[in-house]
Amino acid sequence: MPSKPKKQGATGAPAAGGLPTQGFESLVEANAKAAEIWLESWAKLAGESAGFVTRRWQQDMDLIGKICACKSPVELLQLQSEFMQRALVDYMKEATRLGDMETDAGVSELEALDEGVREAGEKAKGGKSK
Repeated sequence: MPSKPKKQGATGAPAAGGLPTQGFESLVEANAKAAEIWLESWAKLAGESAGFVTRRWQQDMDLIGKICACKSPVELLQLQSEFMQRALVDYMKEATRLGDMETDAGVSELEALDEGVREAGEKAKGGKSK
């Protein structure tokens, strides 16, 4: 029984799993770009989170001095109520901010990957890339 001829890529080298090898560089570059975006976004998220924790910590420390200065239980309750309301608003805003940052990063990563896949497809078809 005759053996089947091996598939070859555009460069004449055997293609891995029968897939074309043209455009592979575009896919590698797209993955590298997406990884770079991912790392940058995590650095920004870490910085934002650290800044938020620092701001909230300062407000917590300020509360201690204000509690010590209270002259009545009613004043203490009012202070605690205002503090908790402010903290809730701060945490909700921060969660929104972090979510927006994550969404923007994810969209950028997908755009980089999409661009690489499109370029690889064009190269595989023998078309011109960017």
